[in-house]
Amino acid sequence: MAKKKSVARLSVGEIRLMAVLWKSGPLKLAEVFRDQPGTVGYTTIQTQLNRLVEKRVVTKSKARPTLYRAVVDPKSAIDATLQLLVDTVGNGSIVPLIEQLMDRNPPTKSELRLLKKLIEKSDSAKPGLPKRALKRITQKRATKK
Repeated sequence: MAKKKSVARLSVGEIRLMAVLWKSGPLKLAEVFRDQPGTVGYTTIQTQLNRLVEKRVVTKSKARPTLYRAVVDPKSAIDATLQLLVDTVGNGSIVPLIEQLMDRNPPTKSELRLLKKLIEKSDSAKPGLPKRALKRITQKRATKK
């Protein structure tokens, strides 16, 4: 079985640029600059795009004008970033990260039902998943509502 190719971890700014490329397809630098969310400068966008090329998540055409194209799918790129969060914020556990997310954005009752379904589904997932802790968090949230 082939080993899954890992994607370089991306900064928040790089993910924002990737989102522009995922949405619109190949774009010129000026188009990425125009469509990017925020007030980042033109040369900063150019630098970030070149870093994305170095990380091999974007390609740059040789033809002029240069076109930038995302070569990894959103799921792969976001997986690497989420793993970084789990490793750093949660010290390897998803529970602190989920708790912090829920504190910032309290889930609705329907979202809590979905979370409970995910927890139940995880019973058949890989061992070591902190199901009890997740159940505690969702129960705690449900009683607050």
